[in-house]
Formats: sequence, C-alpha cells, structure tokens
Amino acid sequence: MNITEREQNGVTIYSIEGRVDSEGAVDLDMALQAATASGKHKMVLEMAEVRYINSAGLRTLADILTQDQKAGGDLKLVNLHPKVQRVFQIIGFERFFNIYESVDEAVAAF
Repeated sequence: MNITEREQNGVTIYSIEGRVDSEGAVDLDMALQAATASGKHKMVLEMAEVRYINSAGLRTLADILTQDQKAGGDLKLVNLHPKVQRVFQIIGFERFFNIYESVDEAVAAF
C-alpha cells in the first residue's frame, strides 16, 4: 500500500493506493493515528486507487472517524471505487461517512 500526505487549507489529505487488507490496514492506522496524535483532526482520504477493503480497514476508518469527531474534526472520503462503495453500502457505513466526488469538494465542506 502507498499512502501520500499533503495539506490544503488546514486539512490533511491522504491519497491511498492499494489494498486495505489486514496488512494495509495496519499501515493506514499508523499513518492516521500519527496524524491525530499530532493534532490533525480534519482529514480527507482520496481512495480512487483502493479496490479492496476488509473488516480491518473498515475498523481503522471507524476508529479514526470517532477520534476526529470527538476532537471537533471529521474524516471525509473521496472517490470511492465502485467495489469499495458497495461494501460501504452493504454494511451501512454511508450513514456515518461523508463521501465526496472531489478533494476540493471535501475540503470545502469543512
């Protein structure tokens, strides 16, 4: 998995490429936990290149969403691949996450 980080208008944006499986979820969790520990609670995940996510990845996203919201921030998702979008629909995660078509749209929503 490849994770890149950048800032835009005070929002931390992560571009994620690869599978968010058990191994990828650990990498993602470490990156996002480090960000929250350093006070970054406004996050956007650009996920167009994520074709697979398992329960470990979903748990990581739910944990970070909860931490960010408790700190007054949020975790917004962008460009979900149709397969990943379907997983979110099946388990009902679309009710908890704000999902956008573009990074600019997600950043503007903060």
